[in-house]
Amino acid sequence: MEDIYLKIQDVNKIYHNLLKEDTIALKDINLDVKQGEFISILGPSGCGKSTLLKILGGLEKLSSGTMEYKGGNDHELGFVFQDSVLLPWKNVQENAEFPLVIKKKLNDENKKKLDELLELAGLSEFKTALPRELSGGMRQRVSIVRALSYDAPLLLMDEPFGALDAMTRDHLNEELLKIWQRTNKTIIFVTHSIEEATFLSDRVIVMSPRPGRIKEIVNIDLPRPRGEQTRNDERFAEYNKYLRGIIG
Repeated sequence: MEDIYLKIQDVNKIYHNLLKEDTIALKDINLDVKQGEFISILGPSGCGKSTLLKILGGLEKLSSGTMEYKGGNDHELGFVFQDSVLLPWKNVQENAEFPLVIKKKLNDENKKKLDELLELAGLSEFKTALPRELSGGMRQRVSIVRALSYDAPLLLMDEPFGALDAMTRDHLNEELLKIWQRTNKTIIFVTHSIEEATFLSDRVIVMSPRPGRIKEIVNIDLPRPRGEQTRNDERFAEYNKYLRGIIG
């Protein structure tokens, strides 16, 4: 039996409004997430992708249903938002270690791990730089390192590269996979991009328009590690075409 990290059963989300009809954002969401898996959630705007991610991250309450995490619901996770939300007065090093400071875990062992993450993300030479001195892509790298700094087993990512140009986005997709493969985290990644979902994922969860349901789950059987050769693979194009057809 596969090692299940997260079990989502019959999850619904309804926004109640006294002045008009209630809005059903999510309906009957059922999903098992395996330990160390990279899952992308793909679908049209307004289908509830980000809402589902916020529920998983504890930022929204579900209306009904259950979520069970391996080892119980008292778990740690990292969250990477669409904007890097760095503290502008702190440099790269200080932003990356901020969760460790808050949790009072900034010890020598964690500092060493953080240095390794900064090096893996190509940020070692920019430790003293302020956010305003960095490109958008580099700021997002800092936010990823920050989310991984306290070694949480689950990383939730809400369209972190959506505002970047295509070349930067492709490059950061490759960097993210390197970090994922080195750290063995479970990642749930929200995106509007079919190509991004195909390139990154073990499985792609395709959502229907609101109310958001899981329309289909697509296994991406492309070899790892992935890079430029993956994008030139005929199967990559076939997966993109298939996903586009599901979304319609």
